[in-house]
Formats: sequence, structure tokens, C-alpha cells
Amino acid sequence: MSELRFGVLDVPDAQFPTLVSRWRRVEEFGFDFLYTADHYRHTRDPFLPWFDGWTVLAAMAFETETVRIGPLVTNPVLRGPAVVAKAAVAIDHLSGGRLELAVGKGVEEFDHRAVGLPYWPAAERTARFREYVKVVDGLLRSTEAPFTFEGRYYSTYETVVSPAPVQEPRPPLTVGGASPTVRQIAAESADCWNTFALGDARLGEIVEVVRRRNEDLDERCLALDRDPRSLRRSLVLWKPLDPWETPDAFERIVTSFREVGIYEFNVMWPPDDRLHLLERAAAAIRSFRES
Repeated sequence: MSELRFGVLDVPDAQFPTLVSRWRRVEEFGFDFLYTADHYRHTRDPFLPWFDGWTVLAAMAFETETVRIGPLVTNPVLRGPAVVAKAAVAIDHLSGGRLELAVGKGVEEFDHRAVGLPYWPAAERTARFREYVKVVDGLLRSTEAPFTFEGRYYSTYETVVSPAPVQEPRPPLTVGGASPTVRQIAAESADCWNTFALGDARLGEIVEVVRRRNEDLDERCLALDRDPRSLRRSLVLWKPLDPWETPDAFERIVTSFREVGIYEFNVMWPPDDRLHLLERAAAAIRSFRES
């Protein structure tokens, strides 16, 4: 049976002293992962504070010691794949080999507007995502031979990333998304598949959807002669999967999804009035690990 692992997604919506204090609590409570978001601005209000995600990762690398850090997820609208690969190597070195590199499709319209890009149609976004992952993966493995890729949307020619990442052959790569195409890309190229739930569905309905997607992912791995157990499965808990909704919500969600093959759970930093529940979650994590 896979090992349960837990993380916190702390968006960069406060001044750095506050962010650093949060990160140290996450590490003190024994979480395995600490993530930040990668958008141009706050998702709710453009006038709220919001720091650059990869700058925040550099600060995380210096201000933490043991927790694994990363973007959840890095944004292809804001950063080209070669830039992300180069930055990933730097963060991997700054953190002593603790980077978890997650890549998403970039779906927020305000990010497109910020950098002057038209909003990509769904088919184009998917095609871009496939090429993006190939370039990031290829460049992070290019320490011994130059990497070349020429696609419709992204290209790189005779490129070498130097120095090599601390982690071999590269930092673990997560792809995030719910579509069949994302699951196929995960089976082909990733170390972890990350999913989430949105809308108003009930817990049991979401669990069943994730079970079917997990089984589909197993089949895709087998079709590629890949051991499905080599692909980690990760879930972000936000509404309707709100781990802070009730005192026992976190434990119920973890127990339900563990039964359908999810072994990594990432919670959002809780609202100030529910901050005590983070400590309760940490206690629950200790209990899960001992059971």
C-alpha cells in the first residue's frame, strides 16, 4: 500500500513575514509538501496582495528546511517552458533538492489579459499543454545532450540546462487536471497526477468520479507498459471538498479517497477563524501514519 502524504497550498496573498510564519508552521506540523499558486493576481480581487509565485518559491527554499516545495501549479500563460525549466533547476538547488514541479493548463482569463494574450480555445490549450510538458521534461533531462523540440506552439533548439538539477534524473513532475488528455500525459511523462473537484457534487459522487478516473489512469499506464503504482495520485481539497467545513471533515475526506487510490492530499491554508483546524489536521495526519 502506498504511503499517505499531505501538503498545504498557501497562496501568496500576504506580506512576506506573514507568509514565512505560515510556512514554518506547515513544516512544524509535519506536512510533506508546501505549495504556492502561480497567477498574475489574486483570483478574487485584483487589488488584494498577491506576490509572484516563483519569487515566492525562492523565498520558501531559504525559509524552510525539510518540507518539499513547489508551484501548484506553474502557469503556462505567464512563463514559457524553457524559462520554467531553468527556474526549476535554481529552486531545486536553493532548496537542497526539495522541488516538486507541478504544471497546469492555465485557465484563468485574467492571466491572459495581463500578458496580452487572447484566451486560448480548449483544443489549443490542450495541445499547448502537451507540448509544454514535453519541453519542460526534455530540458530538465538535457544535462548530457542538447535538447531540441519543434512544436506548433513551443520550440527549443540545441538547448542544455546547466547545472543539472539536484534530483536525478530531474525533480518530480506533476501534471494537474481532470481531462482524459491530462491523464494520458500523466501516464506518458509525469511522476504524479493531481486532480480536484469543483461544483456542488456530494462527497460520494466525487469519490466515484475519482475512482473511475483513477482506474482509467491505471489502464493508460498498462497500455504504455508502465507500472500504475509508479504514478502518484494527488488531490487538492477545496470546495466542495472543504476540509475545514466541520471538525471531522478532513478525516472523512482522506478516508473516503484513500479507498479509491488517492494517497496525497493537499489542503488550502485555512481562514483565520478556522486556523485551529490546521493543528487538528496535523494530529489526524499523525494518526493516519500510525494506523
